[in-house]
Amino acid sequence: MVVERSSRNCVLCGTRFTGRRFLCRRCSERYRRERPSRELRRRFYEAVDQLYPSWANTFGSYNMPQALLAVLDSVPRSARILELGCGGGALLRTLAERGFERLVGLDLARTALREACRRETPAAFVLADAERLPFRSQSFDVVIATDLIEHVDDLDAHLAEVARVLRPGGWYLVKTPNRPLAELYYRLAGLDDYPFWHPSMLSPGELQTRFARHGFTVRILAQPALTPAQLRKVPTPLLRGIAARLPVALLPVWLRPHLEALAELQAEPDSSGDGDSRRTLKEPS
Repeated sequence: MVVERSSRNCVLCGTRFTGRRFLCRRCSERYRRERPSRELRRRFYEAVDQLYPSWANTFGSYNMPQALLAVLDSVPRSARILELGCGGGALLRTLAERGFERLVGLDLARTALREACRRETPAAFVLADAERLPFRSQSFDVVIATDLIEHVDDLDAHLAEVARVLRPGGWYLVKTPNRPLAELYYRLAGLDDYPFWHPSMLSPGELQTRFARHGFTVRILAQPALTPAQLRKVPTPLLRGIAARLPVALLPVWLRPHLEALAELQAEPDSSGDGDSRRTLKEPS
């Protein structure tokens, strides 16, 4: 998420500055050197919701993962699904409209969960950190995270937790910025505080390698078009019209502005050696 250039206060310390960043120069430099606490991150995201509601994903549906939704069409409606970083519940409401009933949403920000409850989102909600999931092992068929993993400080701890709560053969569906292109954009846009709010971005190769460490095989999917949030970053109406027609699915994966991926947790063999101990979800066509 980015906002227009203006005179504003630092989200963390209140220092006045002009730019598009959320943090002043001093805070930006400080948190390049040290990892912020979970409570500081919570404070940051809740402040962004309060200060920039027209740009926050909590209050709108600007980044729907179209390729992931197509994959979910093949999943049994009895599947138990956990959304991490659920925000105001837009994706969960879409899943409920498609017939899924066993839905759980998790977010670090209280502002997000309040909005999800205000909108009467048909799911159970948990206030928690995505690096420490408060669920039993093997309790979900699908975990989904759209624009979440780039915000996680300890990505390996997060992936280990997702692997723990997924049943063998389950899916982790992910949407995340493509790191090389995202970093180029942030630098050109003057967003030098991006390491604070996007500390764990990945390139396509990095995504596959990192997930493989935790027992996942990854298939990167072709998203059909740019999202509304991405189109808002294009500077003029003419260019936005051209960008809206861009055939993103035909681009090489390294040129796509974001990555949508299906990561399957490898099923463990049963003790008899006759096959997998648990069924896998239906593969997308």
